[in-house]
Amino acid sequence: MKFKKKKIQTRWHQQRLKDRFFKESKKLGYRSRSAFKLLEINKKFRILKKGQNALDIGASPGGWSQILSQKVYSDQKRNAIVSVDLKDFKPIDNVLNIKKNIYDDDFFLIIKKYFSDGIDIIVSDAAPSTTGNKFVDHIKNIELCERSFEIAKNLLNKGGILVIKIFDGEETERICNLIKKKFLQFNLYKPKSSKSESKERYIVTKFLK
Repeated sequence: MKFKKKKIQTRWHQQRLKDRFFKESKKLGYRSRSAFKLLEINKKFRILKKGQNALDIGASPGGWSQILSQKVYSDQKRNAIVSVDLKDFKPIDNVLNIKKNIYDDDFFLIIKKYFSDGIDIIVSDAAPSTTGNKFVDHIKNIELCERSFEIAKNLLNKGGILVIKIFDGEETERICNLIKKKFLQFNLYKPKSSKSESKERYIVTKFLK
């Protein structure tokens, strides 16, 4: 006699199935619920425009890149949209996927090859692997923010836009003040699609000086 294996669902899986943004992402074909975060950010700050050259940092599994493809790519302008991650993920129409470590010494040189007219917008929904230690995880997130900021300073066109995920902690104010100095507009924003218990917020900046 064969016995059917009973499916065991964790509380996380149960909550996920009840999550309306998770359900909606599946319905609309988005690869992650985080796609709604970028849609909310765009609705509030109007950062995405047809024809922008865009770089998506920490792009896997591709939710934000899907939004960039929909909102930014122009058949007429044939603008460049590049997604970078350490992981492989399925291709997205009008987006070039690159498997690369953003901390590599040759990162700037390689990325420049794909943007003959520079980059108009850089977005990052990237988060470091967690250790369980809140302080260590916060510092790792800040280091990721600093690197994304460094990339923006080196590759972003004047007047460009930068969006970075950040987690609240001891170093948040310092990195925010650092980024503020380089942009004319600076905002900290938490989308409704972010989970209420999450400490994540998004740095949304416009007009690189």
